[in-house]
Amino acid sequence: MNIAIIRNPVSGGRSGARLWHAIDPLLATHLPGAVVRETSMGGEAGPLAVELVEKGFDWIIAVGGDGTIGEVVDGIMRSSRPGTLFSFLPTGTGCDFARNFALPPEPDALVRRIAGAAVRRIDVARIRAPLADGRTLERHFVNIASAGVSGEIVRAVNNRERRLANGSARFLLASIAGILRYRPQGARVVVDGQEVFVGPVTVAAIANGAWFGGGMHVVPFADLADGMLDVGVLRGAGRIGVLGILARLYSASHVGHPLISFHKGRSIEIEPLPGEALSVEADGEAIAYRRLSVEVLPAALSLKI
Repeated sequence: MNIAIIRNPVSGGRSGARLWHAIDPLLATHLPGAVVRETSMGGEAGPLAVELVEKGFDWIIAVGGDGTIGEVVDGIMRSSRPGTLFSFLPTGTGCDFARNFALPPEPDALVRRIAGAAVRRIDVARIRAPLADGRTLERHFVNIASAGVSGEIVRAVNNRERRLANGSARFLLASIAGILRYRPQGARVVVDGQEVFVGPVTVAAIANGAWFGGGMHVVPFADLADGMLDVGVLRGAGRIGVLGILARLYSASHVGHPLISFHKGRSIEIEPLPGEALSVEADGEAIAYRRLSVEVLPAALSLKI
């Protein structure tokens, strides 16, 4: 089997580099012949995945955080062989997608797990954004896409010039700062053609996986292989109230809160009301879309993990 590894060398900072230095010597034993390619800038992992798939690699392994994982999945889905095997070694800041799988923390056990894992099929979500000239932008995500204060938080977390902490602490600090600055924006949420919410929104999350934000169990009902997407909507509220809800997200004790609603469907739309604007992110990376129009692709990804 032809194996290619796409590594983001800056993912996770020093801790990510230490983890990679522990993993690298194990590759020859557990993943013999694997070719390692490193990215040099954000947004490069997706096109690199397309290139490697088209060159005949049968198995692509992403080494990085949620953004790198999402980019590589997007590249595989865009390629002529979307059934190409995919795995990942999490070395990033939040590593939220990895929380869905209870992976071992030890490098040797992690590499062994991937090398010997059976293949499972999981869902992928596809975002489409129509342009004024008639074209449509398209990208895929595998974990969560969201709109609202979460988009602002992701921008702050990924700002390398203003990093005061690492890992989950960075997400928490950015979340607190973002909530204190954010003014809820008017939005409309539609699930399978049915309008489920209209009004001020703090955050609306479309979930394939269950975690985001460095360990926030935001949509605990999400299932990667049920052929559906879960939606969580936090209505507009005062800053103190939202900060209180933030503290409950890590334990999923926000479920049942009167300001939060959950929905499930195959096609989701989140769009700003006239005169409003929403910040949008997908798999922990800010994206320049004004709205989210998302559909699930059931069992689209061949995951070996």
